[in-house]
Amino acid sequence: MKTAIKQLQSVIVDVPIKRPHQFSTEIVTTKSFLIIQVELENGLIGIGEGTTPGIWWNGESTETMQLVIEQYIKPLLIGKDPRNIEQLLQSFDRHVRANPFAKATVEMALFDVVGKIYNAPVHQLLGGLFQEAIDVKWALATGDADADIEEGKELVRSKQYKDFKIKAGKFEPAVDAARAVKIAVGLRGISTIGIDPNGSWDRGTTVRWMDRLHEAGVDFLEQPLSPLDFEGAAKLVEMKKVPVMADESVATIQDAHRLAQERAADIFSLKIHKSGGMRNTLKVAAIAEAAGISCFGGTSLESSIGSAASIHAFGVLRNLDYGCETFGPQWLADDLVKKPLAFQDGKISIPSGPGLGVELDEAKIEKYKRRQGVLANGVL
Repeated sequence: MKTAIKQLQSVIVDVPIKRPHQFSTEIVTTKSFLIIQVELENGLIGIGEGTTPGIWWNGESTETMQLVIEQYIKPLLIGKDPRNIEQLLQSFDRHVRANPFAKATVEMALFDVVGKIYNAPVHQLLGGLFQEAIDVKWALATGDADADIEEGKELVRSKQYKDFKIKAGKFEPAVDAARAVKIAVGLRGISTIGIDPNGSWDRGTTVRWMDRLHEAGVDFLEQPLSPLDFEGAAKLVEMKKVPVMADESVATIQDAHRLAQERAADIFSLKIHKSGGMRNTLKVAAIAEAAGISCFGGTSLESSIGSAASIHAFGVLRNLDYGCETFGPQWLADDLVKKPLAFQDGKISIPSGPGLGVELDEAKIEKYKRRQGVLANGVL
């Protein structure tokens, strides 16, 4: 059986979203993805997807990922056996510094094609499922408190979602905190919320608001401070008010070890792209488990391709105590696979087919393929 890697192809696509989404630094209406296909000599193809919240998040973009993969990682793959994933990942690290999103994109395609070789879902390759469906938190990110409250109530009424997080960072920290309290109180008795300022709050303001956030019933505070402020995060954890979640500050296994040692997080937000792939994500989760730290399945707002990879990894974990936020397929106005992932009663089901368990829709790729000279938001 000829399993050597024959070719790798990549394309950038820009997919519209259902409504504008407010991050801490920008509001977006379109989501960009890098789609790669790794073809073996026997004709099997593995697909991978790369995407980021934005280049402001960690310095990578779909454009940088495509360059790194095509120019530097692709030569390391041609002729190699995809089943030796750990050897290939080490080769990537030795030849290409950082660029975890690019590496995760390639690792995803490798796991997909290896699953197809063995006719097994990726979660079987990772150790087998601990749970078959995962609770999903929806992000309330309209940018308006009253609109977020009403959206949350409607989603609970319609039984689409039951738990939420809100995006923060658009306003001054004190204004942001007051807005978060308003939303939490507005949804009290109906649901809970977590808050994600994306590292935009200062230490003093966060400390002053911890009591009120706790009294409002806020479920967790995700990366309130700069990712570099480990000391500040440890002080917030020590207050024992609202559980503190690390996101931007926990990408590598070394980050996880330091956070555990300094007791600077109650929860780790896991994202396969920021950690360089599913294998590294499981290693981060293992450090968390050893330290008594809970985990949460984060998202880079992937389509059903990247979301499938994420939940294959999340589904094997024992300490995914806070569920996940892998709602990307329902956030997009369209998807890139023939059969999108299944959501029901606030949960996402983990695919059981070979590899990632999703099939690329070539017509959608052609429809949303980026034309030369067109930017992600469709502006020339």
